[in-house]
Amino acid sequence: MRKEVAKRLIDLTNCIEFLEETGNLVHVRSEVDLKYELAGLAKQFEGKKCVLFEKVKGRKYPVFIGMLWNRDIVGSVFGIPKEKIPFVIGEAIHSWKKDKDAFASPILKRGPANEIIHKDIDLYKLPVPIHALKDGGPYFDSSVIIAENPETGYINTSIHRMMIIQKDRLTFLIDPGRHLGTYLDIMEKRNKPLQVTINNGIGLVPWLVSTIPQQGDGKNSIANHIVKQPINFIETQTSNLPAYADAQFIIEAEILPKVRDDEGPFAEVTGYYSLRGRRWVMRVKAITHRKNPIFHTLLSGQEVWNAVGFTAEAKIFVTVKKKVSQLRAVYLSPGGCGFYEAVVQVEKNRKGVGMEAIKETFNAFESLQRVVAVDMDVNLYDPIEVNWAINTRLNPDTNLLIMKNQKGHILNPMVRINPNGRGGTVTKIGIDATAPYPRTKKFERVSFKEVDLRNYQIQE
Repeated sequence: MRKEVAKRLIDLTNCIEFLEETGNLVHVRSEVDLKYELAGLAKQFEGKKCVLFEKVKGRKYPVFIGMLWNRDIVGSVFGIPKEKIPFVIGEAIHSWKKDKDAFASPILKRGPANEIIHKDIDLYKLPVPIHALKDGGPYFDSSVIIAENPETGYINTSIHRMMIIQKDRLTFLIDPGRHLGTYLDIMEKRNKPLQVTINNGIGLVPWLVSTIPQQGDGKNSIANHIVKQPINFIETQTSNLPAYADAQFIIEAEILPKVRDDEGPFAEVTGYYSLRGRRWVMRVKAITHRKNPIFHTLLSGQEVWNAVGFTAEAKIFVTVKKKVSQLRAVYLSPGGCGFYEAVVQVEKNRKGVGMEAIKETFNAFESLQRVVAVDMDVNLYDPIEVNWAINTRLNPDTNLLIMKNQKGHILNPMVRINPNGRGGTVTKIGIDATAPYPRTKKFERVSFKEVDLRNYQIQE
């Protein structure tokens, strides 16, 4: 990977400069309020260019949003077509599994992220927005948590929503099945706090890697394999746990054992509010940042859909391809909120390939609720094409799979939550919208001559 590409994938400041140079950054120079106004204005640009809010009422630092809500822009940051990003991530996962110690990250004493060290702890001085009108408070919703597995000593990275409740307190949600929850269960049995670092404004690649599902200890190193070089950590002020050297802000904290407080509501990825509940609590011990930091936030919509899409598509493709060699591409559609619907494209060379791919896709990513299989002549990124295939190629009598009482994603309001509050179930659907094999003439698609508009005089 070219040095200039790797640099903007590792360092958010460099990435923002690249967005500026390529005309993909909007500057909001008017002062905006963190309560509702910033998010309301950002919503007007969702899916378009990224946005930098230069003046935030009552705060010193600017706010950046929109890094992942446009796949074409993400592709430009990677320097490749957007369709290739999941394959790059997939190749890095494969490389990492073969040699997890390659490109090991050094831990530096000093770096950009600890240029300024705050002795007084006050989270309310940071430009943390209240996004939606019924959100329970200011939320960190794009910061990466680094935690150590108490039994192995390896670290893991993940993203969780965190709500400020006091100047040195955060309460947060952990979805069932997350590694952080496993670490907390271990530490609560020991009646000891779990040390964490909260890394805000890290590079695009380590941020994306933190969202890859079910990879476990040390998955942060997948990012190093993507850029083919070590990504630096730095020492922290209050524990032996590292943080990202190029982060904009670092918040050092400990998760208190057996302590709970109210968290929520929060405008979630589904487009609904999650309910308020008693959840885990962090005590903040130190805050460090760059000399001129930029706070990173996101809207729980297209950014999350694309983030989960890029990484889960990679994970699904790598996993399913091992068992269904005819798999050619995977796409998690925006209509599925990045979690709930996958379209898989197969090169059908025998009967049953579509349904095999559907079943293996469900096995590879348990949050999915609907999987659609299509042929190579269907554009899996186009919802009209996919719907056309469903309506003209699906035989519900033989190619519709219904699976009841399956494990579901608790943020989806259709999931039936278990009585113990841990996890829930839902009915899942698989749709084989591939044409019958062998394909008969009645399934031959209409085609036209390809022409180049540049060869014609056309006035619009």
